[in-house]
Amino acid sequence: MAKPDDFRWNLGELLPGDRAVAATSQRLHGKHIGLLITGGIAAYRTPGLVRELRRAGAEVFVFLTPTAQQFVAKDALEWTSLHPLVTALDGRAQHVETPLDAYLIAPASYSTINKVAAGVADNAVTTALASALGLLEQGRVKVLIAPTMHGSMVNPILRESLAKLTNLGCMIVAPRAQDGKAALPDDAVLVDAVATALNV
Repeated sequence: MAKPDDFRWNLGELLPGDRAVAATSQRLHGKHIGLLITGGIAAYRTPGLVRELRRAGAEVFVFLTPTAQQFVAKDALEWTSLHPLVTALDGRAQHVETPLDAYLIAPASYSTINKVAAGVADNAVTTALASALGLLEQGRVKVLIAPTMHGSMVNPILRESLAKLTNLGCMIVAPRAQDGKAALPDDAVLVDAVATALNV
């Protein structure tokens, strides 16, 4: 027979606030990271990625494409990031007003990769990336791209766009191969890639 004391779980020490995270390292301490989320099922994982970046000490600012909003809850991202989301640009010019050390596009869809390579800036994410490429050219930021898509979409057009972006100084985080798809790498791999890009 169950007793009330059977349900006295050891839940560990309380953190100072409900949205706080326990630090796992200080590699990204003091760094401002832009997480740019594009359309694709892998977007559902991004609240966890935000928390992993914060556990490494980063402050995270989230930008979403319209399609990304179909795959991940805005409330979850705002709750985990501690900041308002940028889902559209307005008179506040969020794509240039938030100083960032690195931009991580994860997941980076086929459409967004090719748009950025072609110079298209038609939503909050692609416009932020247009600015990021200018800052990258000046040596002021790092830009990391984590492509995710069905394997059949890894075609000559995509490879040409990735080569163009690499030649501009972007870093490509290789996908995790899974079931014939280019899947989003584990959160730890993405956090490490950001830290390595920033030499921390």
